[in-house]
Amino acid sequence: MRRLLPFLLVALSLYVSAQDSELDEATRTEDLEQPGGRLEDEISGFNIDQTISRTGHDFARYMNEYRSFHYPDSEYNLTIRERPSARWGNLIWITYNGKTLYRRFLRPSTTNVKQEAEQAAIQIHEIVQQEKIRQALEDNFDLGKDEF
Repeated sequence: MRRLLPFLLVALSLYVSAQDSELDEATRTEDLEQPGGRLEDEISGFNIDQTISRTGHDFARYMNEYRSFHYPDSEYNLTIRERPSARWGNLIWITYNGKTLYRRFLRPSTTNVKQEAEQAAIQIHEIVQQEKIRQALEDNFDLGKDEF
């Protein structure tokens, strides 16, 4: 009987350990499968500044300030890009999930960069909210997101 007791304790501890690891794995899998369980969704609300010139950096900074103040709970990341041109000014475009939401030339003589950035933030926030509503109401249960 004394020899059987340690064997039972070891078997019981292995069984409990296996159950805990299966439960942890199931919880992690469920978290990843839920729409918002990805790591990218947990780290959100950023403006990624890929601009080159001072005007582009100012635009990105003003837009970031406006978004942080007026939309602090925004859960989407934006990428701000720029292509400067001596003739036409700075082409600034903003992308969200690989889609261009905003594209505008800022002339070299533009002094209202802050106003342009604020208008862009408002416009983009409205577009993203409409896109989220459209995705929620879209019926594509038999298709993958990239198949539609």
